[in-house]
Amino acid sequence: MKKIVIGSRESALAVVQSNMVLSYLREAHPETEASLLTMKTTGDKILDRRLDQIGGKGLFVKELDAALLSGKSDFSVHSLKDLPMDLPEELPLVCFSKREDPRDVLVLPEGKTSIDFSLPIGTSSLRRILQLQKLFPEARFESIRGNLQTRLRKLDEGQYGAIILAAAGMKRMGLSDRISRFFSVEEVIPAAGQAILAIQGRKDCDASLFEGFMDQNARTAALAERAFVRELDGGCSSPVAAHAIVNGSCLRLLGLYYNEETREVFTGELTGSAAQAEELGKALAGQLRSAGQKKTGKVFLVGAGPGDRGLFTLKGKEILSRADVVVYDSLVGPGILCMIPDTAEAIDVGKRASNHTMPQAQINALLLQEAMKGKTVVRLKGGDPFLFGRGGEELELLVENHIPYEIVPGITSPISVPAYNGIPVTHRDFTSSLHIITGHKRAVWSTEVPDGKEASPVRGWQNLDIPFEALVNTGGTLVFLMGVTSLPDICAGLLAAGMDPAMPAAILQKGTTARQKRIVATVSTLCGEVQRCGIETPAIIVVGKVCSLSETFSWYEALPLSGARILVTRPKELVSTVSEKLQLLGAEVLEIPSTELLPIPDNQALSRALSEISSYRWIAFTSPSGVRIFFQELAEREIDIRSLSHLRFAVLGEGTKKELKAHQILADVMPEVYDGASLGKALAGVMRPEEKLLLPRAE
Repeated sequence: MKKIVIGSRESALAVVQSNMVLSYLREAHPETEASLLTMKTTGDKILDRRLDQIGGKGLFVKELDAALLSGKSDFSVHSLKDLPMDLPEELPLVCFSKREDPRDVLVLPEGKTSIDFSLPIGTSSLRRILQLQKLFPEARFESIRGNLQTRLRKLDEGQYGAIILAAAGMKRMGLSDRISRFFSVEEVIPAAGQAILAIQGRKDCDASLFEGFMDQNARTAALAERAFVRELDGGCSSPVAAHAIVNGSCLRLLGLYYNEETREVFTGELTGSAAQAEELGKALAGQLRSAGQKKTGKVFLVGAGPGDRGLFTLKGKEILSRADVVVYDSLVGPGILCMIPDTAEAIDVGKRASNHTMPQAQINALLLQEAMKGKTVVRLKGGDPFLFGRGGEELELLVENHIPYEIVPGITSPISVPAYNGIPVTHRDFTSSLHIITGHKRAVWSTEVPDGKEASPVRGWQNLDIPFEALVNTGGTLVFLMGVTSLPDICAGLLAAGMDPAMPAAILQKGTTARQKRIVATVSTLCGEVQRCGIETPAIIVVGKVCSLSETFSWYEALPLSGARILVTRPKELVSTVSEKLQLLGAEVLEIPSTELLPIPDNQALSRALSEISSYRWIAFTSPSGVRIFFQELAEREIDIRSLSHLRFAVLGEGTKKELKAHQILADVMPEVYDGASLGKALAGVMRPEEKLLLPRAE
């Protein structure tokens, strides 16, 4: 009788996998006596450091390779994902098993139903961490080593809030019931070779023994995946991922490449002929490497307007929605800051008077630095970028380094803030010109100190560089920005230049927001009124006859919710309608969603209900989200909507009714009062006792 020795790592999972090969041999070749030789590899012994710190995947095969070469074993069984990309020529792979479930999974502590984010998520794979950070931005990750049982024990002891494992190993060990969530291969691209067993032999071995065990689809997928990783020089220490899906003669390959220099992740896919598996792997690797090397970001200088989110331009909002990094000023309204995507990094570089969060030169460098990483950078500036916004200064470094940029003008405060206070900056009966001046004082370094000024050994004295006489002669409306602290000097300068002391003048605080306030007086009395009533920055100063129209044309304060700041905490997908209604009534709206509606992963209860849908007569929906998620599940499970033709539908509220109608279904029942009790009474009035009701609602 021919004898065959199969080499294996001695971990429980490795033994289970090797026994699958032994079982096949004993059944397919009863004339062959097959036995198992287990051994502890170097990778199994060193558990206090990551694999990339101790030599990589080769440490799991060194002892097995030695046994093969010496003749102690005839074949070795490996998890293909644990094998190095470059194997000794004398020890080829001779067989690939049918692929088990290739997905990664989330495992929670025994008895838990959600992740405790106060504890780390355990995984030693940077490949997994890079992808999971997008799914769980609030999580922190820590390395976890050891065999499957050891990892589960550490989890259940409370060392981790969750751990990430391969579905294949869990299923092969009979632990499917411990899986809390499956990640799709698009959410978390698996490691190359994941869920495939590989049999390794000597160059001269007789591999015909495994003809019935060989799976050609798995072999094709393995060729594509390993070619992708090999082309990128990826190993255990390099977070590269690849997963091939073979469908007949067609192959779809997903890949992930991490540029360690820029710390950017690039993903992509290619579809082609399965006969060209290795060529597809190399081609996708080349595409992603090129993307990582050549990608250049772009900077958008976006004017955020004066504060009211309704005055943010449509183009500005669209560009903000796809930003990777947002660099924003303190004058950007909070309602607009709420529009920054959750996925974007938000950096506050705001300036208030002499308090600068970040010097201008550093802001310029920051924009360049982020763009050179290939990111879409939005420089969000109050008002308009080119009106006293230093937009030109910020472009100079970008132009010098050939970084693409775009300007998105914003509605500027010299026009919009007076308008919100009933002041038209031009009017045919009063003036036909508008002049916008910075009221910011300029430092003057001089040993000559004007009368009444005290010399400072550090900064010298401050001076307004304003041609007051020329401004007075225009007879136009004058708007001074950043001039609150200079108000006495501005008024004195205008009077000294010959302006009529009775000329109407106003100071307008926090215009277009709920904290809007105006003081209207004259050039000669405005300073006294400001001292008496008080004013906060930011504020603008308006001088001209048009200021006398403020009471006549006042409109903003007349809105029923003017002066109110309202926080809307509804989920992001439901927030817009109520916000729009509140804004029309004059409120300043801040959208800060405090709840998120998500489908329950691997929802077994819904699966059972859908499989028994013919037994139901009614479906009642209590929210638009319930309708949306229900029909998403139908689509994902490829259930024909005609299977619902026997059902009648009840809804709670107009929003739910509208969402159901979007799926071409009209509601049969909707109570007049939108609460659960009323829905129950309405259903009780139309249902027969034997009829079943399906209630897909929030957990």
